[in-house]
Amino acid sequence: MKRIAVGAALLCWATACATPISFQPLPAGDPRPDQLLEDWAELASQRQRLRGLARLAVDGYDGSVQLRGKQLVVLERPSRLRVEILGFLNQSLAVIATDGESFEVYRADSQSYETGEVDEHLLWKEAGIDLSPGEAVAVLLGVPISETPPAPASAVLDADGRIRIDLADAEGAVVQRVTFDPAGHLRVFEVLDDSGAVDWAAQFDAYRDVGGSAFAHSIEVDVRSGMTHAEISFRNVELNPDLPAEMFRLFPVGGGGPPSADADRR
Repeated sequence: MKRIAVGAALLCWATACATPISFQPLPAGDPRPDQLLEDWAELASQRQRLRGLARLAVDGYDGSVQLRGKQLVVLERPSRLRVEILGFLNQSLAVIATDGESFEVYRADSQSYETGEVDEHLLWKEAGIDLSPGEAVAVLLGVPISETPPAPASAVLDADGRIRIDLADAEGAVVQRVTFDPAGHLRVFEVLDDSGAVDWAAQFDAYRDVGGSAFAHSIEVDVRSGMTHAEISFRNVELNPDLPAEMFRLFPVGGGGPPSADADRR
């Protein structure tokens, strides 16, 4: 119940129903917002792929979704994703893979196999998290969803030195919001709908060095569609490993079994 309560509080904050945090507008010409976004874009250009172990917990606010497990995660921008669900003895219980266009799902308990075209609700059906594969890849890497993020519209500063930046589309509507701490680490990423309400929000914490880059090992995501709260805890992370394209197919054309993700499963 504690995890659900925390998730509900975060979603409430994200949708502006909690006590508002005190922010002060930054003066026009303050260079920090542009520099933060420039550094974020540079990070995205350097951070393209990931392989690692993660523990995942997903809870629905109404109790309809509850998922716990250890997973081997392999991904590549913009929307290639492979998730291998591991059992108590690190045996594969299920594998979900998408190359961005098609998906495949294999379940060991029933020896079942499913394939089809990717849609934006694939992860909702398989994991209870209503993000598209591209959104999930961006969140797990801590980078913008697209190579060209929306333009900065305004920025504010809170009492702890965090800078929150509103990002607007071509019509001037705020569609995303990002918050960076004084060290320049991404702390909150929000996606807004046409009415300005938060569709989903991600929080990033536990930054540790991975190959010379500060990487968030703890991520919490609240998604309004489906009303779920997810917590991801990474370990044994490798950034930008060499990944064959076949990694994101379970049974490649031409026969043979699926390629191994080949990571430390301890």
